Amino acid sequence: MRRIARKPSYRRRYTGTKAAVHAAKSTKSSAWRLKLRRLVYGAYRQVNYQAASLQIKLQRLLRHKYFRKYAVGAAASLTFLLVIVQLAYPSDKTLPFAHVDGLAIGGMTKDAAAKKANQAYSDHALNITMNNSDKPAVSIKLRDIAVSVDNSQRIKQYDYPWYVRLVPTSLFWYGLNYGSPPAPKFANQTDAAVNEKIVARCQVSPTNATLKAKGAQLELQRSRLGGKCDEAKIKQSVRDIKPKLHQPTTINVNKIDIKPAVSDEKAKQLARKLTKHLAGGIQIKARDKTVAVDAQTVYAWLDFTDKDKELVATLNAERTSKWLNDEVAKIVTVAPGVSKITTHDFTIVSKQTGSSGQALDVAVMLQKLQSTIDGGSLQLDAVTKAVPPREEYTRTYSSSDAGLSALMENFAKDHPGTYGVSMIELDGKKRRAEYNGDKQFVTASTYKLLVAYSLLKRIDSGARSWDSDQACFNKMISLSDNACAESFLNAIGVSTLTSEANAIGLKNSTFMKGGGPYTTANDQALLLGMIATGQNFSSANQQRLLEAMKKNVYRKGIPAGASGTVADKVGFMNGLLHDSAIVYGSHGTYVLSIMTDGASWEAIADLAKQLDALRAQ
Repeated sequence: MRRIARKPSYRRRYTGTKAAVHAAKSTKSSAWRLKLRRLVYGAYRQVNYQAASLQIKLQRLLRHKYFRKYAVGAAASLTFLLVIVQLAYPSDKTLPFAHVDGLAIGGMTKDAAAKKANQAYSDHALNITMNNSDKPAVSIKLRDIAVSVDNSQRIKQYDYPWYVRLVPTSLFWYGLNYGSPPAPKFANQTDAAVNEKIVARCQVSPTNATLKAKGAQLELQRSRLGGKCDEAKIKQSVRDIKPKLHQPTTINVNKIDIKPAVSDEKAKQLARKLTKHLAGGIQIKARDKTVAVDAQTVYAWLDFTDKDKELVATLNAERTSKWLNDEVAKIVTVAPGVSKITTHDFTIVSKQTGSSGQALDVAVMLQKLQSTIDGGSLQLDAVTKAVPPREEYTRTYSSSDAGLSALMENFAKDHPGTYGVSMIELDGKKRRAEYNGDKQFVTASTYKLLVAYSLLKRIDSGARSWDSDQACFNKMISLSDNACAESFLNAIGVSTLTSEANAIGLKNSTFMKGGGPYTTANDQALLLGMIATGQNFSSANQQRLLEAMKKNVYRKGIPAGASGTVADKVGFMNGLLHDSAIVYGSHGTYVLSIMTDGASWEAIADLAKQLDALRAQ
């Protein structure tokens, strides 16, 4: 055989000191390589030895005369034990490795497995794509649209028969899947849920482009497409789904885009127009001054709205008015004078007319500024209007019917709220006065006087018993108890109560009108006069009612203003405050009914005090 010549090896040769260093390094490196080689070789020999030893032991075991006998016996015993376990496996449980549509339910009771599967389907996601997009526009759970999948039957009917139990290892491979999933069930509210969760995402109104003031700039707020889709098709697509846990359920919705009426370009055009027109601001001449309004300030006044498919700029009345009042009104305002008026009853005795003032006409200025925004002149004159002088009254009243009525009317004009007032003197001068006496008010609890009147008539006739009704009657009048009043009202009837009130002259009191019951100050005063003079029922029942009224616990109205003993009935509800009273004073007995909406108990007491003092003159 021909020997192949080796290439000559060219190694660097060292001499002198370098040779000695190199020789030392080579010796150290050779020692480490030798140790490593010995270590690896030793490990290799040990592994080979153990493998050979194990092989020899296995060969001896296999050659042993009892090995096959023991092996066969062990296998038979294991097989027998496994079959016993399979035969004893509970019939109400799923097999260890069972799955329902990819969901592990092994070893669970069938009821628990069905519950787990039903819950998994309830949580199963339904993806809705728009126009075949790869990305879902909406992802909801089946329970969100009242859709369920009942797996109870499919799991319960899946059996582990005895003949399969006899097959060794069948416990581990039989019944790994429980067939196809059943069809979903839809509830009555499914359609409504589909409308809310899916259709609403498709049926979207477009958003028009608009502008927003940002400092000295008008910033574009971009438009957005709207959309519409076939509601019926979506609902049918939902009802056609066949959900499976191990794969996504998706339906596609065809959405038709709707363009906005105001595009981004239209909004940009308006921004360019306003920016150019208002670049130099607006000049408002007020008297001898000129108020300069820069573009940034004007932009802050503007609201942008859609009109006939166009974007328009309109002044915000509140913001613009505030600026005009703060910056311009103070320049042109002239304070009005005072007209001093003296009256006696309804007659003006004397009048000293004050000078008129001047104020900025904000309404006209808003119109002129809007014209400027729309492209009009940038030079404006402040527009003013005359302000009448303020009136100060010095009022005196006679103690006549006219004087008392004038006091009522002027008091109502000078105080907040709506008033209806009526007064009748039962002795002495027998004066009568009223203001808005026939104006109907919702009765609040003063209707309980009408209920008391009809109830006492029935006690007089023997139809009802005072002993039975006494406690509730006193609670109704003295404490204004609602439950007692309603029980009497229901027993008598609203139609009967109205008829009986009308029969004694209370023509404007009714329980039959919607939103009521209603009464008036004149009707209340007339009823109180009858009660005070003992008309229409017995003196015993008259005293029962008067005693209950004198014990009324609500005393902030007429009792707080009038002098003497007061028997009254109040009513209060929301803004309504009423007080109807019989006053036993040192200057005679009179009835007074004050009905109000939006007043206060303090005002009612003050009016009662002034009327009481005028009567005494």
